[in-house]
Amino acid sequence: MMTHAELTKLEHDLRGLRVLSVYVNGDVANAAARGQWRTELKNAFDDIESSLRGATHAEREGFAQSRELALKELADFAPGEDSPGWVGFFSGGKVHYDGVVPVPMPTQATWTEGANLGPCIRALKETRPVFVVVADSAHVRIHRYADRLVSHVETFESPAKVDQPYFMSRPAPQGFSSGTRGRPGAEAAQRELRKATELLLSAAAEKIEELAGKDARVLIGGIPLAATALHGRLVKNVAARARVITLDVHATDAMMAESAREHASRIREAEDLERIEQVVSARAQGGTGAVGVKDTARALVNGQVRELYVTSAFVQDHVDQAVDAIRRAFDEGATVEHMSGNAAQKLDAAGGIAARLRFSIASDGASA
Repeated sequence: MMTHAELTKLEHDLRGLRVLSVYVNGDVANAAARGQWRTELKNAFDDIESSLRGATHAEREGFAQSRELALKELADFAPGEDSPGWVGFFSGGKVHYDGVVPVPMPTQATWTEGANLGPCIRALKETRPVFVVVADSAHVRIHRYADRLVSHVETFESPAKVDQPYFMSRPAPQGFSSGTRGRPGAEAAQRELRKATELLLSAAAEKIEELAGKDARVLIGGIPLAATALHGRLVKNVAARARVITLDVHATDAMMAESAREHASRIREAEDLERIEQVVSARAQGGTGAVGVKDTARALVNGQVRELYVTSAFVQDHVDQAVDAIRRAFDEGATVEHMSGNAAQKLDAAGGIAARLRFSIASDGASA
């Protein structure tokens, strides 16, 4: 799946062209319904063809050519767990992009000026990596979760090398002095172990901060005491994107993937709701928030938008408006985010589109 930057480039490359944008839902639990997408896609193609009856011969031929390309690329598509969705963009006899995406997509096809990237925005969240960390007092394992797969990144091990005091060729009895300033050997060993654990967690925290960058999520499991201590060592901006979770220290890759998918989704939904509540509040106070189609469109024209928020319902029911809003947002260097869960419900009730602004404009035209 493409990144936000790659989607932006694709939008610029296809601007001004008539583009067939195709989305397929591959998330089907019932085996008998696995071919349903073909019927739905055929109906979508037929609807486009009907709408072009009054169009020029060149446009009808362009659509027919793009449709054939799409069907050819989809010939080997097999819905299932490893292919929950599929996306393709076709124009001028060329396949500009096609491939499986990590989230289900509504089966649909649109023939518009420029690519219809709205549904793609939903998949961007899945391309952002989630780091799954499993920690105990002697080991920290860091894994990367992306596109439903877990891969090992690095393992940190405790540097402790504690030598047990010996007594007549056997470990010394508990409390026997090791000779280190009179302290009992067991106490000295415990101090060394604690020091080694501190060094282990500090080194692991530094690596996690490097990997997490500006937007990756971090999930920390394993032994609860070690996981909590590791979370406490992360810098503030990374700690805010990290959660301590219940995850067995011996968890398999499959268990980590399932846990990452579940917890990352919860984190995203909570963040989405917070964003929409902040924007609605800012709008109500006349600040840096825009809510609804007219309000957001005006902010896009004025170059005010920092982040654009849309829902699945909006991009599906208002294709032309969504295409135009995303195009303008990309031109302004704004990010585009798909809202889900309770945030989507709240935003749909307000028009399905909103934006966080770089600055506000007062009624007298002054910016703030």
